[in-house]
Amino acid sequence: VEQNTYSVLMSVYYKENAEYLDKSMESMFQQSVSPNDFVLVCDGPLGNSLENVIEEKKKRYGDLLQVVRLQENRGLGNALNEGLKYCRNELVARMDSDDISVPERCERQLGIFAQRPMLSVVSGTVLEFVKSIEEICGKRELPVNSEEIVLFSKKRNPFNHPAIMFRKSAV
Repeated sequence: VEQNTYSVLMSVYYKENAEYLDKSMESMFQQSVSPNDFVLVCDGPLGNSLENVIEEKKKRYGDLLQVVRLQENRGLGNALNEGLKYCRNELVARMDSDDISVPERCERQLGIFAQRPMLSVVSGTVLEFVKSIEEICGKRELPVNSEEIVLFSKKRNPFNHPAIMFRKSAV
């Protein structure tokens, strides 16, 4: 794995809010360690406001942004599986189109992979907010050691999927 290179993988569909998409994408483009690849899967036809955000990002970021278009809505899992085929790097940072990542998120995750190359996935804490990022209303913390992860996974996903970075070869 080349040091500090990673792809961002995101899917968007017609029901998403254009303002959220804009802020979400910017939070990834403006990471303290910037991605050198951003794959956005359009899961079916989108409305004008979402298309305008994508067009503006394409003008601003050029070939850094790969836009993959699916003819019809196939659902998040299928859209992400298709998008993964286009990711150019071994490390992939997942991102939801209505979330905002802190600026150091990917730098921290890359650091963990550098320190512990045997890992396949690194997740982060998810903070929930409704209208403003300053108004945190919830926090989803998950287990961190192997035993806790195994136990937790019997009931629920032990990783915050919108905040993971993973090895493409492991998926």
